[in-house]
Amino acid sequence: MMYRLLLILKKPSNKLWVTPTYSAIFAVFFAFAARLAGIFLPQDILPLIKLSTLDDLLAIIASSMLAVSTFSLSIMVSAFSSAANSVTPRATDVLMNDGATRQAIASFISAFIYAIIAKTALGTGFYEQNGKFVLFISTIIVLVYLIVTLIRWVSTLSQLGRLSNTLDKIQNIVQQSLTHYREEPNMGATWKAQLTGNITPIISDKNGYLTHIDMASLQRYAEDEETYIHILVRPGDFIMPHTVLAYLQDKPENTEKITNSFIVERERNFSQDPNWGFIVLSEAAQRALSPAINDPGTAMRVMTGIMSILADAKPDPEDIGQKDYNRLSIIPLKTKNLIFDSFSPISRDGSSILEINLVMLKVLSGIYHLPIEPEICSAAKSMAEQLLERANQNMTFKPDIVKLQKKYNELFDTTK
Repeated sequence: MMYRLLLILKKPSNKLWVTPTYSAIFAVFFAFAARLAGIFLPQDILPLIKLSTLDDLLAIIASSMLAVSTFSLSIMVSAFSSAANSVTPRATDVLMNDGATRQAIASFISAFIYAIIAKTALGTGFYEQNGKFVLFISTIIVLVYLIVTLIRWVSTLSQLGRLSNTLDKIQNIVQQSLTHYREEPNMGATWKAQLTGNITPIISDKNGYLTHIDMASLQRYAEDEETYIHILVRPGDFIMPHTVLAYLQDKPENTEKITNSFIVERERNFSQDPNWGFIVLSEAAQRALSPAINDPGTAMRVMTGIMSILADAKPDPEDIGQKDYNRLSIIPLKTKNLIFDSFSPISRDGSSILEINLVMLKVLSGIYHLPIEPEICSAAKSMAEQLLERANQNMTFKPDIVKLQKKYNELFDTTK
């Protein structure tokens, strides 16, 4: 239950209101904290601040922050729409997950709430002389913080929703997901033995994409029942009713705890599913290659970005193998799909364009020679062969075909 709650709070669409909520609660306590000065300090020891001075400052914050919050929210919605139209609708989750955007919106809303609460309390005589001075200092601090936040927000707005910025954000989150996978390829499962004797299949009763597996809960269950679990699915798989999720040693008394550890939703998620990020990047390239957009340069950038992700997603040695779920095992991820699911659609849509084919060959050759998973390297060469077959069928200018074949021979003439 707690695992599902944390996932809900971490969901990008929910973070947009969760962060401002936390900030609003803090703003209320911050506004009332000045009253404590009258309790713990000698009476009237701090300088006297005129009521009108405080009232004017708070009125400025309240009126300006309401306008800024409304304006910022409208800009943010426009940026989401722009990203969906220029990149892919799946890019909106990445923008919603942007910490700078959430923090700016939360700061403006919380400052507005702070000003309203403090102004109301000030009018009722809630603050004594010490409290008014502390409130004045607090308000000055809030103003300085808002000025810094506004400057940073202007910088963010200049990039928010732009194609290049959105692609950079997608690439960063995909690289994080792949790095996490390389740190724990088996999601922490370390049991290598085979199930024997009585084996019970765990059947799904849900329909959708598997987004998360609560490995810690499965480990606790296996320890409590003194059994072992072999997981047959991975995040990103499409789950249907009667899909076998796992096999369990012996017959369990209650399988609900096991099925609840498999989170099934309508849409895929970047967190435990690195392949999804490559598909989203591929969608951006496909849109760029459509006749309506006709932007091969963006498709080329996506392809080089995919190679950079595969090369740069290097796990921290200190984070490798930290988890030890010694009663769990899981099927391996088919890493070759990282290549085929991302490059195949681009090759299909750009097979008649020489420049796209040449860049893709260079990128696939670069991946082929990277010191990474052998399955990925082998898939890169297979994808290059498929590219040639498509090009031979769709390209009509023979010199272009000859040039493409020559480039392939140059790039893949050695065995890794």
